[in-house]
Amino acid sequence: MSPITRILIAGSGGVGSYVGAQLIRHTDADISLLARDNHLKAIREKGLTIEEDNEHYTVHPAQATDNPGELGTFDLIILSVKATSLETTLKQLKPTITPDTILLPLLNGVGHADTIRRYYPDTTVLDGNIYILSNITAPGTVRKRGKVFRLVWGSEQALDPAIVHALTELFDTAKLRHHPSESITLDNWKKYLFISAFAALTAYHDKPMDAITAEHAQELEALMREIVAVAQAKEIPLSEEHITAAFTQAAKVTPGAKTSLQLDIEQGKPAEVEALCGYIVHEGGRLGVATIGMEKIYEGLRK
Repeated sequence: MSPITRILIAGSGGVGSYVGAQLIRHTDADISLLARDNHLKAIREKGLTIEEDNEHYTVHPAQATDNPGELGTFDLIILSVKATSLETTLKQLKPTITPDTILLPLLNGVGHADTIRRYYPDTTVLDGNIYILSNITAPGTVRKRGKVFRLVWGSEQALDPAIVHALTELFDTAKLRHHPSESITLDNWKKYLFISAFAALTAYHDKPMDAITAEHAQELEALMREIVAVAQAKEIPLSEEHITAAFTQAAKVTPGAKTSLQLDIEQGKPAEVEALCGYIVHEGGRLGVATIGMEKIYEGLRK
């Protein structure tokens, strides 16, 4: 395939803004951002500012809009919207997608690639996840906290080596630490084990991640065991070792860091309660797996 030269970041919140900024800053690709409201207005007027621990910088996308129909078509679309708006966004993106477009979801939750394939069955749909602590702190400004960053992408089906090469070259050039995976479903569930359990408990108890680990460790472990049980019922080889790895990862989180679910609830924004909590309850019910802890949290957060 030809080099990836036109890229759309569909969803320029904390995650999409950071990935887009790195692509703008370090590559020659034409990068467009799909954003909304005051964040979009600020990006158009003064650019997108990223605040990291040791540096601040501002980048300017080729285009920033809330109307993807005016952008033309793209080689790569990175979907980083909230799970609550995925299907609406997929409908809006129709004018931007050709059979040669690569679609890469980086959303919280699992199963999003299957949703995308229902809309675009003839397009290359990858799957992926991302480890990052970042959020919009003011219109046009995103704060990335700590050193945590890892982008995992791949497909359970064999990929064209040219696609693998093109994406590897792109992410390497953009200085985005990444890992092409041949077991992306398991990798997504490893991420989901971490973020679902922490999102549920940080939002439910209204405490940051380090406080959950220190004060609610038993509850956290019990919740993770429920998630592992649901995964195993779906024949996904999540296991005890992944719980241990999640606790190890949690020890590296910046003190005071909050999950996106907690922040969205605090700020009165649409929250991914269904994707991060309800999914486990519903799948557990369907598969005959007890999810008592998650059921309590799910009902509490839905009120």
